[in-house]
Amino acid sequence: MSDKPLRDAVRRLKFRVLIIGRANAGKTSILQRVCETTESPKIYRVSGGRREEVHLDPTIERGNHNIEDELIFTNHEGYIFHDSCGFEAGNEDELRTVQDFVHRKVTERRLRDRLHAIWYCIPMEMPVIAVFTKYDQFKLDVQMDLEDESEANATPTLEDINEEAEKIFKDEYWNVIKESSPKYVRLENMHEPGASCSALIIETANALDEDVLRHMLVAVQRENLMISVEMAVKRTRFGRDGRTIVESCIGYFPHLWVPVSDLIGQWCAEDLWLPCHCCSSACK
Repeated sequence: MSDKPLRDAVRRLKFRVLIIGRANAGKTSILQRVCETTESPKIYRVSGGRREEVHLDPTIERGNHNIEDELIFTNHEGYIFHDSCGFEAGNEDELRTVQDFVHRKVTERRLRDRLHAIWYCIPMEMPVIAVFTKYDQFKLDVQMDLEDESEANATPTLEDINEEAEKIFKDEYWNVIKESSPKYVRLENMHEPGASCSALIIETANALDEDVLRHMLVAVQRENLMISVEMAVKRTRFGRDGRTIVESCIGYFPHLWVPVSDLIGQWCAEDLWLPCHCCSSACK
């Protein structure tokens, strides 16, 4: 029996993310690294049931996205991104726009139309809620300060730099927000082609309440084995019987999903088949 219909269903999965942060916060670099590309996203606007590509003038409208617009990278169409233009300015109308958008998107009937995660990004020069960007520049500033303060211009070691950076980070940033945001990610060198956002994806997956959403996120990452292995290890209870352990682990390796009900359970989200542990037979 061919598993092509199942693979086609996996390709149709859409994981929707709202990214929040002021201009020059490194948002575009993060999205490019997540989707493993250096290209700019295409922008689509849905109006009256029609979905059309829109083109912004890069010299005038760069970054001025309507929050309703869908940002999609052609090489990685599993993600749909929304950008909240103006949110950081504190304008009440913009704040209300974001609140209304989030409320509407989390209550959509269809799973693929819902908002699945929010990434809040602010550069290191001020306290951050969840994602600390440009951490490499922060450590470079720490290194320069240590060099200025050292006697006879001695060069600080990498261990000295990391230790001082960790101390400043905890004292001046993390201690300020840790009670309201128990998780954080520090991203470095996002402008480099080989940079990775695996930590952000893993933290996002860990923050999701529903297994089906967690599987969706892993699936749209395609075959990123590091993320699949880490999620399988973290989310599987190994004290149970062998069959249950296998079912749980396979759920985080979408390229191994097969439409055989007595091997893994299946969960149907709209017309998309996902693995789950709620039943021993297929349901639709």
